[in-house]
Amino acid sequence: MRHNPPSRKPHDWVPPVPAFSAKIDGPVTMAYYGIQNRDDDAHALHEFQQWVATMSTGFDAPDVTEYADYVDEHGNATWVAMFYWRDAADSFPRWASRDDHEAFWLAPARETGGAGYFREVFHVPNDRLETLYSDESMSVGSGAGLGVHEGPIQSHNYWGSMRDRIPSSSTDEFAATFVLSQAPEARTAGFGERVIASGIDNLATIRSGELYDGLEGREKEVYEAELEPSVREGMRYLRDNPVASGCLVCRHMDESTPTGERIPRAFAVAHFDSLTRLEDWSESHPTHLRIFGRFIELAQELQGNIRLRLWHEVIVTTADMQHFEYVNCHPLTGFLPYAPTLHNLTPTAR
Repeated sequence: MRHNPPSRKPHDWVPPVPAFSAKIDGPVTMAYYGIQNRDDDAHALHEFQQWVATMSTGFDAPDVTEYADYVDEHGNATWVAMFYWRDAADSFPRWASRDDHEAFWLAPARETGGAGYFREVFHVPNDRLETLYSDESMSVGSGAGLGVHEGPIQSHNYWGSMRDRIPSSSTDEFAATFVLSQAPEARTAGFGERVIASGIDNLATIRSGELYDGLEGREKEVYEAELEPSVREGMRYLRDNPVASGCLVCRHMDESTPTGERIPRAFAVAHFDSLTRLEDWSESHPTHLRIFGRFIELAQELQGNIRLRLWHEVIVTTADMQHFEYVNCHPLTGFLPYAPTLHNLTPTAR
């Protein structure tokens, strides 16, 4: 019999600021497709962006496509497309079987040269997903384009509210199945190879971002001098301290247009070995407490008249809901150092 922790919401709780949640009626598929452009090859990047544009339209195209770039801890410039589907059971596999998908993704050329490619895909039942937005008009991530936001909701701004917003947390404790005990080391799989990494049960993934267009005056001053640097510090801590934090992969990204021009939005995607470890960092680590506390102070100081908009989505997935594939990537990319098993699909390894 499961003994899940009870809700920690205080009696008659009134949140200090309003927040909203997207109403998502069915499963969602989230697919991150990236190019790791180690040689800064403009042609390879352009080719990948053109392919993403093609795959964003047509038969079984994703409901939402967003774009971002970052430089990883090894100095590799990376550009990513985030695809979302809301009828996860059918559309994604049909889309990934399209001729124009396979012609690019399965081409032997992907396994050579100075660019690597990866896809990290999550098929998520809506009872293992929660979203939170500081503004009910926000259209981003899995809630984009739905047009239905619930709220203001009461279950937020207290420790434990993230878990409370995941419906299946009432019957599933999301127990950790993988706990990192030492820093990751590069395996033999990587450059010149196509590798599938096995999944990890009860992996907790958060995509958390900010929309900072139109900031001015005191709000802009605080964001640029305090909030934005604190976010980057927190993400660097998670990225560089996987054993202490339980964060296996952390990527802090700046959003862009489909052709790579920056827009005033940023986010981080962080994968934790369990929801408990994500909660522990959120609740107790100074890097997150600075971010969380200063935003609340700023919102109260400006009496709610705040242009900075924050949001996140959290999923908890089992191994069979995940697909991690790396083609000609650095051996420390993504889940390559962590996966319980690696399946090499390159011809010489078959």
